[in-house]
Amino acid sequence: MRLLALVGKEVRTFLRDLALVFVVFFLFVVHPSQSASQVASTLRNYPIAVYDLDRSQSSTAFIQRLRAPYFEIRRRIQREAEIVALLEQSEASLVVVIPEGFARRLHQGRPATVQVISDGTYSVTSQRAGAYVTAIASEFAAARRHPPGRRNALPIVDARIRMRFNPLLKAGWPAGLSMLLEAVTIVSMLLPAAFMVREKEQGTVEQLLVSPLRPWEITASKLLPMMLLAVAAALISLQVLVRVFDLPVRGSLALFLSATALMVFSMGGISLVIATIARTLPSALLLSFMMVIPITFLSGNFTPVEAMPAWQYYLTLLSPQRYYLNLGYGILLKGASFTVLWRDFLGLALVGGVLFALGVRRFQRQFG
Repeated sequence: MRLLALVGKEVRTFLRDLALVFVVFFLFVVHPSQSASQVASTLRNYPIAVYDLDRSQSSTAFIQRLRAPYFEIRRRIQREAEIVALLEQSEASLVVVIPEGFARRLHQGRPATVQVISDGTYSVTSQRAGAYVTAIASEFAAARRHPPGRRNALPIVDARIRMRFNPLLKAGWPAGLSMLLEAVTIVSMLLPAAFMVREKEQGTVEQLLVSPLRPWEITASKLLPMMLLAVAAALISLQVLVRVFDLPVRGSLALFLSATALMVFSMGGISLVIATIARTLPSALLLSFMMVIPITFLSGNFTPVEAMPAWQYYLTLLSPQRYYLNLGYGILLKGASFTVLWRDFLGLALVGGVLFALGVRRFQRQFG
């Protein structure tokens, strides 16, 4: 009964703090929805310029392929000096140069090359644009090499690709789900630390220590409400993604919520450590967001863990979010069961148990 009274008190305190309520609403509803609606995995109207030195029917036909919906030709360059100026002024992000003799080489059956000069400021987008030009050039060359009636003149390798779990390549699904999982990580670490540091600032922590409450009851009263809040907010956010963006839930919803509760438990240990270090609420918030950065980058959300250096790969084993991402994507998008994901559950439980034990030890040594 004492624990339930403390849990109720923490919930009422949270609901009265409109700023924290807005933060949770933004992280769980607004941000995932924005990510799901604004992300784009394909090019749309990418601004390019063309420098045609050949001025032939073949070069004109090739230029015609560099149009909407992928590209938008902003300028026809007349002098070489215009290339650098266009890229510097961001009037075009990519310049395609067609050299002299382009049509002659095609007619002779020899390789005809084009030069692609790209703005590498946004490297991912520029690489994608270059890949699109390469694909268009390959299709153009293949059509010229195999005219109608002679399609079998040379052997053709036909690679047929099938996409599992996301056959329509809807980029909003992984983007929105990624932001939802990120929100669970932030909130489950931020809110418990913020509430405990606020108790220190207001001096009410001393009142709790001289009360009949046991140290574990004080600790549980700070973590249990946040666990319930994070699980409930994750469920609401998931319903928004399902109803608005048609995100599929192929696996067990109860299994996903269990993984979310385990993630909140893991991050609660870090929040206890932050509460013992920070003396003011602003410092607790800064420490929380500083901790989110390495946890996120070591999760494999931006860079696959297999592509990381060996020393960094082993550090990813200490990131709770690495296991939580695998669980979230595996359960919701792939429909995987516990028998498939038990290693990630075990890894999250082990890392979370160590972090929680460390946080409880520091918390009870300081306030016990």
